[in-house]
Amino acid sequence: MENKRTRKPSTINRELGLISKIFSLAIKYGVTPSNPCREVKWLPENNHRVRYLLDEEEPLLFAHLKDEREHLRSLVTVAIGTGMRRGDQLNLLWEKVDFQRNVIYVPNSKTGKDYSVPMNEDVRNTLLQLRNQSNPAEYVFVNPETNKPYTDVKRSFGTACRFAGIRGLHWHDLRHTFGTRLAEAGCSEATIASLMGHSDPQTTRRYTHATDRAKQAAVEAVRVLRNGICHNFATAQERLPELAAVNA
Repeated sequence: MENKRTRKPSTINRELGLISKIFSLAIKYGVTPSNPCREVKWLPENNHRVRYLLDEEEPLLFAHLKDEREHLRSLVTVAIGTGMRRGDQLNLLWEKVDFQRNVIYVPNSKTGKDYSVPMNEDVRNTLLQLRNQSNPAEYVFVNPETNKPYTDVKRSFGTACRFAGIRGLHWHDLRHTFGTRLAEAGCSEATIASLMGHSDPQTTRRYTHATDRAKQAAVEAVRVLRNGICHNFATAQERLPELAAVNA
């Protein structure tokens, strides 16, 4: 428990891995003869959360991005429109935003290599508005009270979600929202992987799960198709006597 909150298995495993590396270095330099972490079994992880911002939730969320949470409006817009990881977005520099080519060169903290994401109209207008503000800055998202980039948005985002009546939505789910909407728009896995900076295809597949809306549309399409076939068959059956009379 940390701050009365249960620690995730993935967090425990990462910390165990870090401690294990420390012991490995200690063995290398003769400080200790063994690594006790090797005897500890890692916990099973279940990171496959299926949560994204629903279409009907989006206006509810933005309705509460005002007053002391006004700064979240631009952050959320860019997060939904680019799928950037929180850390990459908060550390985004203006030199990485190319308005001429309409592209953001995202600094990928996981691979160390930039990847490019085209700006849609909402993202472009939001960034232009930030750029045209009176105080020029190196970073895109700057706290006006400190003149430094924002370091965290989870608490204020959680408050906005609570006021909006949105349950179980985390900041990283905005990235999931971007990937899910790309999949719903019919984008290929290769395109989604490129836009999200994935190097592992398995990671991309987590963002291309069948959504409830897509499944509903699929079964509705089957119903419409089936009704059309049945209607055409019934019409043909009704016309058989007429055709027989003409042929006679």
